Amino acid sequence: MIQFSVLSFLLVSIPVATPISAQPTIQQPRIPTVAQAAPEFSDVGRPRRRRGGGSRGSCLIADKPPLTALVPDSSTGYTLAQSPGLWFYLPYRLTDQHAIEFVLKDSQDNLVYTKTIAGNETAPGIVNLRLPESVILDTAQSYEWYLLVQCDAENQERFVFVNGAIRRLERPELQQQLASLPTTEHSNLYVSENLWYDAIDSTATQLQNAPHNGTARSSWMELLQSVGLSELATEPLVPCCGLESDLNKSNLADPKHAESLLPAPAAH
Repeated sequence: MIQFSVLSFLLVSIPVATPISAQPTIQQPRIPTVAQAAPEFSDVGRPRRRRGGGSRGSCLIADKPPLTALVPDSSTGYTLAQSPGLWFYLPYRLTDQHAIEFVLKDSQDNLVYTKTIAGNETAPGIVNLRLPESVILDTAQSYEWYLLVQCDAENQERFVFVNGAIRRLERPELQQQLASLPTTEHSNLYVSENLWYDAIDSTATQLQNAPHNGTARSSWMELLQSVGLSELATEPLVPCCGLESDLNKSNLADPKHAESLLPAPAAH
């Protein structure tokens, strides 16, 4: 069950008591904007790395931010989607020299899905990697994902990676509320419910559909600012690559090796 932030809860309108003689009115709950909701997309769990760290060589590009996952820092993100999309900032042009690999593992450390993408010349910027429809997240468990970028085609030990966690929720009452709202209001509802992956997917889609719309641009900037990623708000959203094809094994760096580079959990 998601913990609501106090501010998000208080920002939902509460009907005011009226005298018995007054004509009753039906009040619809007000959906707070991204800025009003001040979401706390956070969760206590194992360490995550949303900015690229590597094993041998940093793969840094001069005057560009590092490889970055557009997720809250050190947290499990939630979604209603069966096969959600994830958003990343790639400072590299995708070539055979800079191939990327996406890896998804279940809570038992079993490999669920992996996909390697290389050589399609995608420009640097923010990209969306969406799970194929054949990969459906089970609501009974959380999943770990990794995005690894190869720095050197001749040396698989040179890579950078980011990782995080995702969990799908079943919220039929929320799905009904979404069905009654225009799509332009979906992102605000996702924010108020702490559904990070749906919030960023909806907000980014609105910006892609209307890149010159001031409201869409402001919502995007506010959402990234809410999780400390404001420096990426002006980076372009570039068309990239789907995760359409399943592979049987990982072709790049071993994600277990990547995981070993994470800091140990803090002692309590």
